[in-house]
Amino acid sequence: MSFFRRFRKTDDAVIVDSVTGTFNRRQLDRDISTGLVSDQPTSTLMIDVDDFAQYTGKKGAADPDQVLERVAWVIMATVRTTDVVYRHARSSFCVLLPSTNDTDAVTVADRIRVNVEKMPLLSSLSVTISIGVASGPSDDVAGAVDRAIEALGRAMQTGAGSLSSGAPSPEASDELAALAPANRPFTAPVAEPFAAASSVATMPPPAVSTGVSLPPPPGS
Repeated sequence: MSFFRRFRKTDDAVIVDSVTGTFNRRQLDRDISTGLVSDQPTSTLMIDVDDFAQYTGKKGAADPDQVLERVAWVIMATVRTTDVVYRHARSSFCVLLPSTNDTDAVTVADRIRVNVEKMPLLSSLSVTISIGVASGPSDDVAGAVDRAIEALGRAMQTGAGSLSSGAPSPEASDELAALAPANRPFTAPVAEPFAAASSVATMPPPAVSTGVSLPPPPGS
């Protein structure tokens, strides 16, 4: 599968979510069934917007689709260009992180969590997210997704803005042990928390790997 398919809402509507610009659940299911062409472990993040129901059906409240769009933008701006973001359900997202171990995946997840809370147009609404993290071999993405969903459930039970990591599968542990850190360094961007401001246009651009340009911020 290609890891450079994201950001444009004008892509094929069959695989791209029209609200967030991420790939949709149908494409996630396809990619899970196909597996990733990689000999390295893949980590999975399951992300859910906390108390999402509060943004629906309230006059004067933020449009729920705008909340999802902004959260999706923060996720895509924080991860690497080789990572893939999908909308999983009404208020949840799935992120596949190829060649990433569980420890580094937790670092990325926490960075996403902090950036969502610091983004001006989300922090003003006190938007938070909960995240489940899991890892597994590249040919068993489905197993990692299932463990990440379980970890997300534990995080949501802990409280809003929580993060939980599931233990990697035995196969992934063996593969991770074989990795040489000096030869395969983790290269996720180090994105600084967004500074408080009245508009997302004033946000400092996140540091990302070269190869794909970021989309304009929602509302620009």
